[in-house]
Amino acid sequence: MEQNLRDASKKRPYDSIKPAKKFTNYIEYDFSKIKDSKGGFMPDDDTTQLSNGMTLEEWKQKQQRIVIEPQRAINPDDNPKCFECQSFDLDFEFFKVFGCTVCRACKTKFPEKYSLLTKTECREDYLLTDPELRDKELMPHLERPNPHKTTYNNMMLYLRYQVEEFAFKKWGGEEGLDKEFERRVALRKEKKDRKFADKLKQMRKRTRTETWNKRLDRAEHRHNWGPEARLPNKSIAIRKCTECAMEIEEIIF
Repeated sequence: MEQNLRDASKKRPYDSIKPAKKFTNYIEYDFSKIKDSKGGFMPDDDTTQLSNGMTLEEWKQKQQRIVIEPQRAINPDDNPKCFECQSFDLDFEFFKVFGCTVCRACKTKFPEKYSLLTKTECREDYLLTDPELRDKELMPHLERPNPHKTTYNNMMLYLRYQVEEFAFKKWGGEEGLDKEFERRVALRKEKKDRKFADKLKQMRKRTRTETWNKRLDRAEHRHNWGPEARLPNKSIAIRKCTECAMEIEEIIF
């Protein structure tokens, strides 16, 4: 009679191992990619917009730059018009930030009024200070990412005619601004000349010191003795070096 026994010492092949029938049909989930949908309701923080590696702060700044055009009034006279051509096609970004009613065509047509200036240009050409330029109520400005490097501070852009109006009011007109600019240029030149004179003085002093040190470091000095001078009633004569003025006494026999 054969015994139906299994030898436990022998390894069982993996092909013969099969899952139970109730586990054959299942769905595998990757919990690291699952998002909480808050039970089907719209979540408070819209994280679906944070794509392409964009941070929440960058997304908020992008949303602030989106300009929503206001609805038109039924009466055409109540709608804002372009200051130059009376057109209704305004640049609403300029209208929102600067309060300037100008259309896109006139903005390009009159760059002497509606071009944008950087903070550095306002500070150097119109002599405005950082506190004045940072005050949005005093000097409204646009903020844009720095084109040189994204980690730098945002670039501030100002409307040219608003900058000129504020600068002329501060310095007493265009002539006052020119006089102040010339005064600062002359002051910088005076400081530069004084600094150059101080450096030249130090260089001359250093040159004289080096020349004197070289003289001291020369080879051993050889005396050039002058004629002897005998002392009266004494058998002693004195000789003096003609270069270093050193004196010696000689006994005369």
